Amino acid sequence: MSLKKISEMTGVSVSTVGRILSDPNHKCSSEDVRKRVLEAAREINYIPNASARSLRSGSRNEDKIYHVNILLTRFAHETTDPFYEEMLMTLEKELRNSSCIIGNIWHNAEFSDEKLSKTDRLKILTDELYPSSGQHSDGLIVIGKVTARALKLLKTKEKNIVSINRNSTNYEADEVLCDGSRIAQTAVGYLAKLGHTKIGYVGDCHNESRFAGYQAALTNNRLSPDIDHIFDTLPNEANGIAAMEYFSNLDDPPTGIYCANDILAVGMLKALNRRRGRGYAPSVISSDDIEAAQYTKPMLTTISLPKNEMVRFALMLLLDRIKGGHKIVSRLEVEGTLVIRESCQPYRELNEPEYYI
Repeated sequence: MSLKKISEMTGVSVSTVGRILSDPNHKCSSEDVRKRVLEAAREINYIPNASARSLRSGSRNEDKIYHVNILLTRFAHETTDPFYEEMLMTLEKELRNSSCIIGNIWHNAEFSDEKLSKTDRLKILTDELYPSSGQHSDGLIVIGKVTARALKLLKTKEKNIVSINRNSTNYEADEVLCDGSRIAQTAVGYLAKLGHTKIGYVGDCHNESRFAGYQAALTNNRLSPDIDHIFDTLPNEANGIAAMEYFSNLDDPPTGIYCANDILAVGMLKALNRRRGRGYAPSVISSDDIEAAQYTKPMLTTISLPKNEMVRFALMLLLDRIKGGHKIVSRLEVEGTLVIRESCQPYRELNEPEYYI
């Protein structure tokens, strides 16, 4: 279970393996190198040496090894949205440092699909995750929105569950929440403060707290909603490009746009770059603060979610429940932070910003 073993499996130096596993933000010369190292670490259930020695000796002290599963509920794979990839990398590091072995990492968006909650499909999916009644797991961490019925089914398989999310589970399970409604209200409020009165929304509109927050913010700022200024879509770069093309063809487009996810905003900025000189250049704000948000030009104004703290609090809740420390369903709520960069300008600003990535 050593770094040397992973180095031999991947052909990557021991020092590079160590940097990748200890620092989720480490820059690799190749994305393929990082993926190979992480996959090898998962394959051999790598944990730091002190914990590994405890596992080999069969110690039952405070260094007991726990087996934890991870479920990402928004996409078929986390690379669809860098926010989930960044959070997963941080979670894997914290699990290893907390004497935990990662059992399974599942990606299944159907657990967040409200339409499926009314069918038998969810039970089939849940049974497929746990094909053997003898499978051992001490807990499950769910990253992303999960429907109430899906969570109830997961609770029949897992005794200890913690959710990391922007949409509350309404006390169905322990959770670490960065409230999506408050995130959206902060973003829209900033656009309104800059003088924008026609504010659009890009993102998921179905049982989504950020969309509810967008609507509430319009009301709070006495702004009139316009159905033409809402682009209902799932978060990925291509859909952000499509959203910008849609708005640019409206007779009366929004002057400010809130994107529910940074990856949508990245797509919108790319579309704006293609349209430079054609007149329409709205202010764009989003939420997540993925790494790429710092490298767009103009740099993306966004609501930063405290990913590291959310992961650490989730693991703290999970381990405390596993050890019998608390019995009641508990919620830890954290705040997003407005990060002002360059993609939002006051209404009536004459100088068109320079958009490209």
